[in-house]
Amino acid sequence: MIKIIALGAWVCAVSLGSSFLVASMQSGAAPAEAAAEPTYFQGLDYRKTSDITVPMISDKGLEGYILARFVYTIDGKTVSELKVPPDPFVIDSAFRRIYSLDGFDFGQPQRFDLKALTTQVRDDVNAVYKTALVEEVLVDKFDYIRRNEVRGAEEQAAALQQK
Repeated sequence: MIKIIALGAWVCAVSLGSSFLVASMQSGAAPAEAAAEPTYFQGLDYRKTSDITVPMISDKGLEGYILARFVYTIDGKTVSELKVPPDPFVIDSAFRRIYSLDGFDFGQPQRFDLKALTTQVRDDVNAVYKTALVEEVLVDKFDYIRRNEVRGAEEQAAALQQK
């Protein structure tokens, strides 16, 4: 009986000692982390825009659609103070830039300069706010769908031929 009580007291002492040791080690590491330099990503919020569908028109007519969605980075404190969020400006700039493309290669849409597009969108939004508000614009989704690949295109073409 005495052995069981002594064993229980020893287990309690070891548990308390190890808990105290771990707590003191963790509290000593916190000031070192607080003094670390902030990284690029601290304080930035990532905001995702809604999807946009941009018709691609050539001399021959409607060729297809570009489906796009963007993500932009913005300072979290600044965005909470804004009366007008930057989402509509990001969407508007992206739509205008994509719609007014000259020389879009409908045969090879994969050869699109996304870096130039995102840089232009960022610069357009920052020009509206007259400050470097948006840090970076990223592409979340960018797809090109030919006109004949759109769902229901075959049925629409057949209906037009029957008339």
